[in-house]
Amino acid sequence: MLRRTWLLLSLLAIALGAGAQTMPVDLEIGYRWLDLKGSDDVYRSQINERSGFLLRALTIASPDFRLDANDLGTGPAGSLRFEMNRSSLYRFTLRYRRADAFSAIPAFALGQHTFDRTRDLVDADFELLRWSKFKPFIGYTWNRYEGPGTTTYHVGQDEFRLLQDLSDTDRELRVGSAFELGNVTGQFTQGWRNFRGSESLTLAPGANAGNNPDPVLGRPITVDKITRSERTDADTPFTSFFATAQFSDVRLIASYSRFSADAEGSGGEDVTGALASFALSRFYNGITEHASSRARNDTWRGGGRAEVTLTPHVDVFVGLQREHRKLEGSALIDTLYLQSITFGGADPRDVEVILNSSNSLDRDEDVVNVALSAHSLGHFSIRAGVSQTTQDVTIAPDLSEIVVPGDNQGGTFNRSINTLNLDGAYMQAGLTLAASWKHDRADDPILRTDFLDRDRYRFRAQWKAPRFVRAGITAEETRQTNDRLDTGYDAAVRQYTGDIEVTPSESLSLRASASRLRSESSILFRLPQNFTTGISRNLEKGESIEGGATFSFKRLTFDGDFTHFENKGTLPFKINRGRARVTLQVHDQFGLAAEWARDKYSEAMTTDYEASRYGVFLTMRR
Repeated sequence: MLRRTWLLLSLLAIALGAGAQTMPVDLEIGYRWLDLKGSDDVYRSQINERSGFLLRALTIASPDFRLDANDLGTGPAGSLRFEMNRSSLYRFTLRYRRADAFSAIPAFALGQHTFDRTRDLVDADFELLRWSKFKPFIGYTWNRYEGPGTTTYHVGQDEFRLLQDLSDTDRELRVGSAFELGNVTGQFTQGWRNFRGSESLTLAPGANAGNNPDPVLGRPITVDKITRSERTDADTPFTSFFATAQFSDVRLIASYSRFSADAEGSGGEDVTGALASFALSRFYNGITEHASSRARNDTWRGGGRAEVTLTPHVDVFVGLQREHRKLEGSALIDTLYLQSITFGGADPRDVEVILNSSNSLDRDEDVVNVALSAHSLGHFSIRAGVSQTTQDVTIAPDLSEIVVPGDNQGGTFNRSINTLNLDGAYMQAGLTLAASWKHDRADDPILRTDFLDRDRYRFRAQWKAPRFVRAGITAEETRQTNDRLDTGYDAAVRQYTGDIEVTPSESLSLRASASRLRSESSILFRLPQNFTTGISRNLEKGESIEGGATFSFKRLTFDGDFTHFENKGTLPFKINRGRARVTLQVHDQFGLAAEWARDKYSEAMTTDYEASRYGVFLTMRR
């Protein structure tokens, strides 16, 4: 918070100084109050707008530089952008973004999976403009994500709540050049990305008894201590290239990208208490574990595309793309069970289990597509295309990872997807009708959630009156299925939306919309306790109504919105939101703005809240 305050004061000083120098300035700064009733955790997980000073917007511009800032201060996410340039010499751009990430939902995992973290990102680019054919550049990005949290960990036939501390830092250096050689333009980039992450976990206070109070074979499961630590180091060089060539009625596009990630991980844990293991058929009083792992990901993608103009109204598109990905990893886990005895109470000893596993995935995907576009055919335009996607996947799992007997644990899998696209539109006298259909047909699934058939439909009708009315309606549906006897996957999403906007005068605008959403899915799954099959079903049915108005009169402007959303599916909840803003221009350069926002959320669980925010802001424009 201290860093944000100093940044806000520094930007305000810059803005006032720029104003004194008659430099163009657009500023809005003020204070916001929060009145919250109900669940603070759910409110912060969804909205997280707090009380305090807020720099809503700042823009300072001149021929040589530009500074933009948005939502800095007490906002959950803010950004800053600075650009300096000298025509035909250089361009320097500096960007900063900060976001607070908070999650503590009581209805999820008994409220034991939470986090309160911050992401800071700094991005800088310097580009030379002095040459007409080449424009070299260099860039650097620093990205940090850190903060506390809570999680759960299963050990000794029970689950325990842990305190978590996470710190991840990602750094990227990139160099390259854009080029323009006659009718050929493009860009080449070479970069290096470095990731360092660490995580430490300790037993939460009062969590010694775990989540399950029942004893195992008459013995209560408790712990005295749990400590875990993990560290990850990854290096990823990457290369990207694209070029475009224009020859009369033919345009050619080529692209290529590749990265090679190499990651190493290490960790360890120490646990003491009264524990049990069904795998070993033993009770034990402690566990010490050390793990080391290594993973590698080699991926490249290349392709080409040709766009040919046959006539002024007909274009043909042909494209080819190939992607190759190879993943391989290995892990060595050494686990020592301390002072273990059999369930019968005999044979006390320390038991060591060493797991050494190695697996890999090799995947190739080829995509070929052809499309025809006919436009300006009277009032009609049509686009049709076909494509084929071919996937070849080889999976080699380690035997130590296979826990369910049966086929398809590894091997080579092939999958082909044929796609048909049809799009059409009709436009006349303010009326627009548009429809699209996309059909995918696959010959074989690789994953359980892979579809065999998928259809996507979309229809849009819009009418715009010559003067002040615009109305439209949209209908969309996506359905995908896999009717194999061992999968039984079926999913459908439907959404219908109607909207209207009325502008009877330049000073008044009214808007309203209504929408209905239905999402349903079902799939077979295997029960872990006996490996019999069951059906997992999910249903969400949502309805929303929105309305708003904007009114402007001389120095006074009013803008307000209201939204109601209700879900009646698997997780029923309601959201009512209201927004209002009044701006009064008290002087040619200065104004005052007052804001009000109210969010009311309710659901079946005890996670309701009602949050009202009030804000007063000073605006300056010169």
